[in-house]
Amino acid sequence: MELNFKSRDYLKGNIKPFKIGVFGSRSLKDERVETIILEKIMEKKATLILTAQEPQGVCEVAQRICKKYGIPLQLHFLNMLYLRGAFEQRSIEIVAEADYFVIVHDGQSKGTANEKKLVIESGKPYHYEILEVSKYERSVGFNIKDDWQFEFKNEMDDFFDSLNKF
Repeated sequence: MELNFKSRDYLKGNIKPFKIGVFGSRSLKDERVETIILEKIMEKKATLILTAQEPQGVCEVAQRICKKYGIPLQLHFLNMLYLRGAFEQRSIEIVAEADYFVIVHDGQSKGTANEKKLVIESGKPYHYEILEVSKYERSVGFNIKDDWQFEFKNEMDDFFDSLNKF
């Protein structure tokens, strides 16, 4: 179903926004992470991205994507009233609000592993991917498995065209 923000159903509140929560390791912040997040935003037709404000890495990439493409973003901050539990509480709040999750892990981060456990316990759907930490700051790319397809179609244009029809 395509979202129509001018439709009677939307105006009555019958069409619920689709919220994607983004979790991940601080050590991952290259274009591989951006590609994974963008693919899921397009696939799920997300209307809102939720992530943590303070950490760098994957959360920072999610924020940049939202800024670059004008996607609504909801940031969750540490609440130090919870003291040592502030990190867990922030993640619990994101899990409670999101419909789907993108988790990009370096395979070592205990925080990301704990966030994955929270998502699994919630029973909500998620996409989990482990990436090696790159020694390069830019342009690391994925390992090429298949021959390239020489179609020059920008999928992001199609995605945003479908949202802007309304």
